[in-house]
Amino acid sequence: MSGDAKDTAGGYGEFALIDRLRSILTSSAKGPDVIVGIGDDAAVIDAGGGKCWVISCDVQVQGTHFPAEGASGFSVGHKGLAVNISDVASMGARPLYALISLGVSDATPLAFLDEVYEGINAKAARWGIAVVGGNVTRTEGPFFIDVFIAGEVERENLLLRSGARVGDQILVTGNLGNSAAGLYLLTHPEVKIGFETNTVLTHAHLRPQPRVEEAQAISALRLATAMMDISDALTGDINHICEASGVGAVVWEHGLPISTPALNLASIVQIDPKEWALYGGEDYQLLLTAPLSAVPALQEAVRSVGGGTLSPVGEILSASEGLLLQTRSGRVPLEVKSWDHFREPEAES
Repeated sequence: MSGDAKDTAGGYGEFALIDRLRSILTSSAKGPDVIVGIGDDAAVIDAGGGKCWVISCDVQVQGTHFPAEGASGFSVGHKGLAVNISDVASMGARPLYALISLGVSDATPLAFLDEVYEGINAKAARWGIAVVGGNVTRTEGPFFIDVFIAGEVERENLLLRSGARVGDQILVTGNLGNSAAGLYLLTHPEVKIGFETNTVLTHAHLRPQPRVEEAQAISALRLATAMMDISDALTGDINHICEASGVGAVVWEHGLPISTPALNLASIVQIDPKEWALYGGEDYQLLLTAPLSAVPALQEAVRSVGGGTLSPVGEILSASEGLLLQTRSGRVPLEVKSWDHFREPEAES
């Protein structure tokens, strides 16, 4: 192996590496029934009868996606399935089937594995998902859980990253930054804060809640132009939509929805909570674009399925305007930072 960083995965970067590997696949990357291949939240396959299969996989590794010490098996199983549900749901699909693979060392306690499957079972039951198989392999490295998931959606209800249009509003469900705030608490146990605030924030990181009902309500209206979930951070995922749609965007700093628990923690530790909201990642809220005229109907649809919020946080611009942040002082270039498995920790959630 070359010692030159640019010749290694670590020096290349996650998204550049994905593009590099995709280029090698050539014709095998897209068969005759493939509607969407590599490059969206999930792949989309024509299922016939006006329906599509939406399929995805995602691995969660101990020490990277959840703490090496202290995370319960239940939370690991919950998160492992939840993040995959979120990918499928964010394209408008109803999750149906899952396959679970585990990487287990000789020293992994059986009680921990039981808890992992209790977490998986609880999440699968919540959404009516059938766990239909998987694999267990021995590993000398950290424990990992790898999930393959399949869902179904009417083709007319399918939402991709690539449909955003100039003038569209940028909207997000729920609050931003809770997961990053929760990670801060998990990695700074010396911080003392109320039990309820601690639970809300740490559970946002360890036990994220995919927005399945909200996504289905949004897609059923057929008013949104693009949608994905927020996993890599708001700025990174807006950048994904802009690249796929060939547009630019402005994010309104004053519009960022930040929860009271996150604000309280930020005040105690003297961190700007907007940093968590913009760059934190792993919130698994929905990020979507839609014409201004469609916003009231979309907000009512989200409220009707669970009382949640849908907040405008920006606007789609022409590609020539790039990515901007609207501050109190005016518009400045928007720094794009997001989770990248091969970059330095400063860009992580």
